[in-house]
Amino acid sequence: MRKLVNYLNDFLKAIGAISSFITIIWAIFSSQSSSLVNTSPLLFLLFIFVTAIIYSLFINRSKGKIELSLSDKVKAKVFFGDLFESKEIIVIPVNEYFDTIVDDKIISSNTLHGKFIQKFFSENKDELTNQIKKNLEQYTPLEINKKRKLGNTYKYDLGTVCEVKNNDKIFYLVALTKFNNNHRAVVSNSEYQKVLCALLSYIEQNSQGRKVNIPLIGAGQSGVSLKKQKLLEFLLFSIHLENNLTLINGVNIILHESAQEDIDLSLTEVLFKNIGT
Repeated sequence: MRKLVNYLNDFLKAIGAISSFITIIWAIFSSQSSSLVNTSPLLFLLFIFVTAIIYSLFINRSKGKIELSLSDKVKAKVFFGDLFESKEIIVIPVNEYFDTIVDDKIISSNTLHGKFIQKFFSENKDELTNQIKKNLEQYTPLEINKKRKLGNTYKYDLGTVCEVKNNDKIFYLVALTKFNNNHRAVVSNSEYQKVLCALLSYIEQNSQGRKVNIPLIGAGQSGVSLKKQKLLEFLLFSIHLENNLTLINGVNIILHESAQEDIDLSLTEVLFKNIGT
């Protein structure tokens, strides 16, 4: 709907601009202009409308990739693609228990968390479990939930980051969601902000100049009450506002192809064009 409104607005602007231009030409070359219009009035009108349509389509053309300067220290590329094809560091949102059981109850197979486990550790979940357990030893858990029958029992603060590896890929598992009384993984908007701040702080301290690839965090089944366009903008603003963040090789924000109907990168580019200058 928003794109349709943009198309209409730009179409009307084009009609106005072309009409103004023709009025000026008419005033200068009145005799020749009158002759042309009287000869083919429909063709003349058609020319105006076609030109306006082409202009509005060009201005509102969809972009598949943009590059932004979010600060003097961080360049970002935003594009639609496959996160798992990325090299170096890949961020994966997980739940507060860092579970590894993909059963569509604890972890849904349709989530990025579930797809990550199935793709990279489907035949070696013990290795993933051991890596998670070892890396989380540096943190003090919020509690040990002994009533939990399935999954891990150690619960960690939202924003906790656990690093695991698979061949040449490094994954930053960030605790994004917690379980509510209905055993559904959710996160509030305020908690979401906290998670982003903690994640960016961890990236600053541990990425060591390697390329960082981040999905549209919160766009899945987390319960963040923001539309995908706003989620993207909030993520980019968060990176911009992280004063100490230095990424010499930049950061990729990789959006799933299914988000193309909900995200207009042209609008994002306009909004962030001069933010880092």
